[in-house]
Amino acid sequence: ASATMRSTSHQHRLPPPAKDDINFQSLPWNLNLPDQHYYLHLVTTPMEGWTNLHYDPTTDGGVLTSKRTDGTLESLHHYSQNPIRLTPATTSLNYGTTIWEGLACRRSPTSEKALVFRPQKNYARFVQGAHAMCLPPPSYELFMRGLQLVVQNNIHLLPPSPDIDPKTGVPLGGAKLYVRPMLMGSGQQLGLHSSPQVSLVYFVSPTGSYFQGNAMGGLKLHLERRKSRAARGGLGSVKCCGNYAVTMRPLLDAKKLGFDDNLYLDLDTYRESSLQEAILQELSAANIFLVLKTGEIVTPSLKRGTILPGVTRDSVLELAKAFTDELQPVVAKSVGVSSSDIAVTVSERDVRVKDLLDAVEVFITGTAAEIVPVQSIATSPSPKDELDGGEEESLSVTFPHGQSLPGGPVTTKLLEMLREVMAEKRVCDATKDWLCDLYESPAVFRKSNMK
Repeated sequence: ASATMRSTSHQHRLPPPAKDDINFQSLPWNLNLPDQHYYLHLVTTPMEGWTNLHYDPTTDGGVLTSKRTDGTLESLHHYSQNPIRLTPATTSLNYGTTIWEGLACRRSPTSEKALVFRPQKNYARFVQGAHAMCLPPPSYELFMRGLQLVVQNNIHLLPPSPDIDPKTGVPLGGAKLYVRPMLMGSGQQLGLHSSPQVSLVYFVSPTGSYFQGNAMGGLKLHLERRKSRAARGGLGSVKCCGNYAVTMRPLLDAKKLGFDDNLYLDLDTYRESSLQEAILQELSAANIFLVLKTGEIVTPSLKRGTILPGVTRDSVLELAKAFTDELQPVVAKSVGVSSSDIAVTVSERDVRVKDLLDAVEVFITGTAAEIVPVQSIATSPSPKDELDGGEEESLSVTFPHGQSLPGGPVTTKLLEMLREVMAEKRVCDATKDWLCDLYESPAVFRKSNMK
């Protein structure tokens, strides 16, 4: 077998080292080194679903783990040499029936283990998306075992553990092995029906930061008043392909104007009232947080069904609630008052444009981005032919704390907390199941409960 085809034995708890001929720290957010990847691929039908024939957790058997004569997995394929074959009538190509997840795998600087961050949350969102797209969801056991195997068989692409800041003891940012599970209608048909065949696919890529290149400061966001990312009753909360396709043209237009990304509105609330009263949603591929002068750390609520329930978003909320006392002096410093004069609260609610005027810090969260500060949010002039002869409200607000990286006191502290958790240097009741060791036995790997 190829040297990159590592054994799936669980006798060795630590992963082998990363390839020494790759400059992992220089990798962009992209599909990097595809000639060195292997992907997993399983197929079923809606009638059959995912059964023990695909994966049997009691024996660790089934198609997923069966071996060829050369000792490699039958479900494993070389990314460049064995691409997935699709016909013109493939359901997902015609009707967009594809969902996917994004997970990050890192080496711990504390133990050197290969750790994946909160896969239980990704599985829960995967099941929700499968239901929305009329696709049979894999079992929790199958989802987790596939995740283990695709990382173990690409372990040469797992970057080295991050360096530790000698002054603070906090792990620095760095490259990661990004893992993308996908579920898609891979059968062929012409009618608008659920796909006669379904594929479960896992692929990987070693990557840098999503917003790599903004080294001079935080993000400059465009407040998008004309284009909608998601509407109530739609698929805004589902991690499906359409959620990203709809943001592509507005994103390219915003970048031409000098912005890094768009911040979307619930357009109904804008058209019904005013720009100040319009409700914020999220970015093209990240959630948003505000730190207000009142001491409130707030992010838009999920209750409208228009926002993706981000794993990093949830993690920041949990950390902020668990370590409120530790955050109090940091929030006070950001606001510019003494600790005794402010109380820290953490909330999910409707956040309106006018709240931006009371924010001392704004930051965004995502698996690929981690936590990135925002330095400004502004509208841009709308084309006259879109205004019907009228005028449109505008907004421009700058957040001084976002002018440099890693951001203001609260943004920096939350990023440090998150990285400490990922490096096994911070733990509490809320975080005890967040890190899963990919070289544990399958049963131990999936033992963490699904909070």
